[in-house]
Amino acid sequence: MDKLEQIGHLLVAALSKARELNRFALDSESRQKVRELVKAVEESSQKIDALNEATAKNGKLDKATVDSALDRILGAMKGVNEELDRLLAKARG
Repeated sequence: MDKLEQIGHLLVAALSKARELNRFALDSESRQKVRELVKAVEESSQKIDALNEATAKNGKLDKATVDSALDRILGAMKGVNEELDRLLAKARG
C-alpha cells in the first residue's frame, strides 16, 4: 500500500470513528476534541488535494519533497486516529 492509500485509509477510519463518537453522550471537553480532530482530518485532506494538484499542474515538486510532505501527513493522520481510539475507549467505558 503506498502512502496515499495509507493516508486515504486513515482519513476514512478517522471520519468513521468520529461519527461513532457523535452517538455517545460525551462531555464538552471530549466533544471539542472530536471537533478538533475532524478539522485536522479535513485540513489533511485539503493538503493532499493541493499537493496532488501542484504536482500535476507544474511538476516542479521533486519526489523527495512530495514524499516528505506525505510522511508528515501520514504521521499526523496516525496521531489523529490514535487520539480517536482513546476517545472511543473512554466513551465505551
